[in-house]
This record gives sequence, structure tokens and C-alpha cells, in this order.
Amino acid sequence: MLRAAVVGLCGVLGLVGHAGDDHVAVVIVVAATALPCAQSRWRTTAPAVFLIASAVLSAAVGLSQVLLGPQPISGWLFAIVSITAVTCYFEWPDRPWAGHVLAGAAIAAYVVGCLLAGGVVSAPGVWHPLVQAILSCSGLLLVRRAARLCDHLVRRTERRRIAVAAARAQREADRAYLAMLHDTASTTLLMVSTGTTGDFDWLPAAARHDLQVLTSYAPVTDRDVDLGDLLTSLTAYPGLTVHTDVQCPLIVPSKPAYAIYHGVREALSNVHRHAGDLDPTLTGHDRDGLVVVRLSDRGRGFEPSQVPAHRRGLAESVRARMITACGEVHVRSAPGRGTTVEWTWARG
Repeated sequence: MLRAAVVGLCGVLGLVGHAGDDHVAVVIVVAATALPCAQSRWRTTAPAVFLIASAVLSAAVGLSQVLLGPQPISGWLFAIVSITAVTCYFEWPDRPWAGHVLAGAAIAAYVVGCLLAGGVVSAPGVWHPLVQAILSCSGLLLVRRAARLCDHLVRRTERRRIAVAAARAQREADRAYLAMLHDTASTTLLMVSTGTTGDFDWLPAAARHDLQVLTSYAPVTDRDVDLGDLLTSLTAYPGLTVHTDVQCPLIVPSKPAYAIYHGVREALSNVHRHAGDLDPTLTGHDRDGLVVVRLSDRGRGFEPSQVPAHRRGLAESVRARMITACGEVHVRSAPGRGTTVEWTWARG
């Protein structure tokens, strides 16, 4: 659009000072103004067409001197050539070679057109647009390099933020485990050791309860565990009817296994509290070395980008836990279309 505005202005001013009624000049100005406008609107649908059209127009502008007569470097036609040499790289940033083609076609056609029209090509007529094209290309390269540097800094900042979130999640998990240990086994052992009551008929039931609670928060070790068995145990999640399609056995190292298991438990808690669907589906399979666990519901759904920052704690802790286990978590949801949470972990 910038090229269209500048070319259009230069063309109008050139036509005002142009002697005679020359239809060729009018056609050139209109085409040189209309093509960039159309290109900015529909280039993505037919890039090859617009690239060829731009190259043909660039050549036609310079060669039109055969009909218009030699044009000086202070004229409107040379201004169009210069603007084309400057803007072509930014119009095709994903195709640097296209910028070279368009700039070269515009400059070469201007020189050839001037010579065919019987004019004399001055050194500035060649060097000015050539230097402008080189500076434009260099500027684009610098901008893209700066953009890559910014992307790198953003990624590094994001990794640090995730590492902090992971450490925070680990500390919270440790505190939760210690609190649960205090409220279960430690309390039971204290009652036994102090002989608070002489009747220990309650002890077997209390021990079974403590074992069940602590097993769900088993500390992570280096051994392999059956993730399929862990996930299947969630079919009895209170308040939900969890439909499972889980590969058994699904042997996975304990760190990613428990990261996935605890993440699914937390996600089920969210389903129970917010989704409005009491029949979620849980699947888990090993697909050629990629362990994929997916929890889906057909509930209310939500817009992930619109979740307030103070309500992202659960998602951040689930994601951070998987990152520490060298895995990933993806959440897909939309209002009225339910929610799908997917955990992935690659072997090796």
C-alpha cells in the first residue's frame, strides 16, 4: 500500500507536468498504482500470479521509454523504478529471491528502455536504484535478525518462567505430601506409640485408609511403573463416571507416569467442579514410543486466552509438572464444545 500511495502521487505529479495527452503514461500510472493495492489484498491466494505480474510491470515501466521518450532521473518514471527497488523486498519478505528479481527487472528495464529510446544512461541512473535496493535488502535482513533475537529472548524468558513455576509446583507438592503424611500415617503412629486408647480395633481400617491416600501421592523414584494401572484406578473418581480406553500394561518411568497421573486427577477435579459433564473419557496409549494420554469432556468449555491470570494456577502446575518430566501438556477448549487435555511423553 505504501508503494501504491507513493507511485500514485509521483505519477499524478508527472502527468500534470507531462506535455501532451499520452495514454501510455496514464496506463502505466494506473497499473503501477492498482497492482500493489490488489497484491496487498489477494497475494496470499495467488502469490505466483502477483509475482509474475509485478515482474512484468517492473519491466514494462522501464521499457515504456521507447514510447514516452528518454526519462531523466528526476522524472516520475525513475521515481517509480526507485520505489519498486526499495519496497519489493518488504513486499515479499518470505521470498528474498523475488526481491532480487523485481529490483533487477526494474533497474535493467529502465536502462534498456532509455538506451532503446535514444537516451544516455547516467551513472546515477544505475547506481541510485541499485544502492537503494541493496540498502533495502540489508535493512530487511537486519529487521529479521532482530526479530529472531527477540523471539529467542522471549523463549528464554518463557523457559525461565516455566522453570520457576515448576519449582513452585514441586514445593507445593512436597508441602502437600508432608501435610498428608502428618494427617494420616504420622497421626496413626503417634496414637499407637502413646497408647492413647487400649482398643486397637480401629487400626486395620485406619492403616488401609492411610495406605490408600499415601499411595496416590507416592514419591517419584527411578523405577518404571504401570501408567495404565494408575489411570484405570481413576474410573472410581468420586462424582464422575470416567469411561476409559487405556492400554494395559503401559510401562513408563515413574517421573512422567506420576506427572501424568496427578495431572489427570487435577483435571478430573476441574471437570467435576466446572464442566457440567459427569461422563468424561480418558484414553492412554503408546504410539510408537510416544505416550499419549487424553482426557475429554463434552461440558461447558471455555476460551483459554480469556482465563484470568489468578485462575491459571492449576493449568500452570499441571504443565510445569510435565515439563520437569520432559513431557508436554496441551489444552483445547471452546465455549459450548467441551475441553480436551492431552499429555504427551516421548521415550528416549
